[in-house]
Amino acid sequence: MSIFIPDILRSFLGDSRKHNESKGQIAFDCPACALENGKPQGDGKGNLEVNYDKGVFRCWSCMHTNNMHGYIPKLIKKYGNVDLLKEYLILKPDEIDYSDREIIAAEIKLPEGYKKMVDCTPETPRYFDVLRYLSKRNIGMDLIEKFNIGYTIEGDFHTRIIIPSYDEYNEINYFIARAFDWKIKPKYLNPEAEKEAIIFNEHKVNWDSTIYLVEGVFDHIVIPNSIPLLGKYISEKLFELLYTKASANIVILLDSDAYYDALQLYKRLDVGDLKDRIKLCVPEDGFDPSLIYQKEGKNGIINLLRTSHKVKESLIY
Repeated sequence: MSIFIPDILRSFLGDSRKHNESKGQIAFDCPACALENGKPQGDGKGNLEVNYDKGVFRCWSCMHTNNMHGYIPKLIKKYGNVDLLKEYLILKPDEIDYSDREIIAAEIKLPEGYKKMVDCTPETPRYFDVLRYLSKRNIGMDLIEKFNIGYTIEGDFHTRIIIPSYDEYNEINYFIARAFDWKIKPKYLNPEAEKEAIIFNEHKVNWDSTIYLVEGVFDHIVIPNSIPLLGKYISEKLFELLYTKASANIVILLDSDAYYDALQLYKRLDVGDLKDRIKLCVPEDGFDPSLIYQKEGKNGIINLLRTSHKVKESLIY
């Protein structure tokens, strides 16, 4: 069925420059090159080559400067749309096995009834209940707007605050749903997805600045340039991205009760090109970044981050 895949590609890349059906190889003008050179119709060179039998693409001109290489779903997500991606995933050759990260963004949608807090008014049902909960955590409208925090009182995720996550192309790929009413159990109810395939709010990460690895999403929204692990362990995908893209320090900032886990993570990251750029930051006993922010605000976070330090090898080896 891969014979129909070129039609999907042409629908958003335009006419192909050459096509070798026997090899499953087709070439287009690269949209990233066209944008860079101010030529909306492309440069006519056909530097973007797609092998739909193998499921990969690359631009021979800007594959490194514009990150124009990888799996076909990445290309469709960036320049096509979700409907085309779903159609492609049905038609792709059976032997192609993409990582969950390439597929999952097409499956996650914000829950039924989700409303951004900034779009709500005092007349919106449960508005003050949500505002009261967030205020108790010292989360003001600046953070609410920055992270698109909202809530829903409908469907499977009713009576929950929703904190969305977006991938590197600013498309929804996950969300955290936290009950704002103590009677609602469990406290957290999240969508069915492979968390190890998700980089939460990847679009906000500055890979050239110090990156903080934290446990939860409420830690993430109060720690600048942070990535929540959604637990205490790092995924292979995040490890690979840190190793290949991070150019500054990486600070491990887990909860105070996870000191041993933090040391194990430190040991794993302190290798190769990352070596000597890993640091540890440990909150006071009984605290996590979110609780520090709740009680002490930005000054508390600043004071916490100033304690980031290297770890003696004798403690981890």
